[in-house]
Amino acid sequence: MAHDTTVEILLTGEGMSPGKIRSKEVAELIESVEEMIASMVLRDHPDLKKERIVIGLQNIHQGSIGLEFCPNLPELTLPATLRITQSIAENDFSALPISTISSLRKLSTFTRRHQCNAEFFTQNGKLESLAVLTPETKIPDSYPLSGETTIHGEITRVGGAEPRVQFKTLDNKTIYCSISKPMAKKAGTKLYTKVELHGTAEWNSETHEVENFHINDISDYEEALPTVAFQELAELVGDSFDKINDVDQFISEIRYGRSEA
Repeated sequence: MAHDTTVEILLTGEGMSPGKIRSKEVAELIESVEEMIASMVLRDHPDLKKERIVIGLQNIHQGSIGLEFCPNLPELTLPATLRITQSIAENDFSALPISTISSLRKLSTFTRRHQCNAEFFTQNGKLESLAVLTPETKIPDSYPLSGETTIHGEITRVGGAEPRVQFKTLDNKTIYCSISKPMAKKAGTKLYTKVELHGTAEWNSETHEVENFHINDISDYEEALPTVAFQELAELVGDSFDKINDVDQFISEIRYGRSEA
């Protein structure tokens, strides 16, 4: 892929010119775009170090504010950008990771504050318009929850240039997991056997389904009686929740974050 591949955002509307917008706001826009794309790349390539991903600002066009970015890994950042802009165009953000949605909300806040549009383009041989973020675009407050967890089931397939594991849970749901190449070799020795997968999951906050899972380790599956499992869970949690007075508010803040003042 050519090294002159760029991602561009054109801000249009009354008062949209570099001399009329505070430098701090422009800097926040640049940071949001970088974080938005990098987070998407990291979700799809969890073995990649964040510092390797550079969405560098190459130019600010005159007239309306046009921000032109030149990514150092276009073969990864361009597909990520296309998925983000597809979500904007379809008004469906359910497939995006938390950090990407958070950055999009910052961009959306800017468009509402200044009553302007943010149009996304890519330049890869030709300039292509992808999507427009308007003051009316609604970025949802609900987004996937993430954290370390363990899932149980059977490995049914391992492979690919970027290794993936097809995993069938104990309740017969199929999950496709990302995994490092060394760990994929270990997974290959566990085909069609029940195992425990330890790693990082993302759950849909509305359906509570696991949407993404990255495998950090694999161990043999050990069955336990329900009474023993609940006893171990109680010992693990201890008195951590004893001081919570409003359970509904506590759960809401976990799912959606604290309300802005």
